[in-house]
Amino acid sequence: MSRLSRMAVAAAIDATSVQTVDYSIFCSQHGEIVRTGVLLSSITAGVELSPTAFAQSVHNTSSGLFTIIAKSNAPSISIASGTNTFAYGWMEAQAYLAGNPAHRVLLVDFDEVIPEEYQRYSDQIFSDHALALVLRVADNGGIGVVRTAPDEDENLPQGPMFLAWERSDAATLSLTTEGQGWRWDR
Repeated sequence: MSRLSRMAVAAAIDATSVQTVDYSIFCSQHGEIVRTGVLLSSITAGVELSPTAFAQSVHNTSSGLFTIIAKSNAPSISIASGTNTFAYGWMEAQAYLAGNPAHRVLLVDFDEVIPEEYQRYSDQIFSDHALALVLRVADNGGIGVVRTAPDEDENLPQGPMFLAWERSDAATLSLTTEGQGWRWDR
């Protein structure tokens, strides 16, 4: 496993160690970009590609590894939506839970600093992170996300910002990324 997959799978296993889930959502802006970069360098150098390295370079690598390690046959999806990846993953969880209110959803958000040669294509400040949440329909309303009017774009990853907010006493978290506004309410 790559370092990124180890982070994502470890967070997912930790989150599901005491409860099972009915659906999992793995969210990553860039997925296995480091491994993909190595493969691209191999191609340009004329080096034969490893089938294993290629198979482990796809965006759903972490979700597949999690289902194997956790021996889970629950459906799983991988989401990549630019800087809005975490928000769209949360919306996917909300939509699933609206149709399956007795179920639990695993939401995993993970990324790592992108290779230096790609950093010039983004204004975002990248960080290595992996967080996993088990979500369910709350008796008291819980936390939900809605789309809002955009404000000034944020340049930090949404997942870690959400986690910092969730641990705070603030009632709402408002973020704008790529011109899309989001608001989480308690």
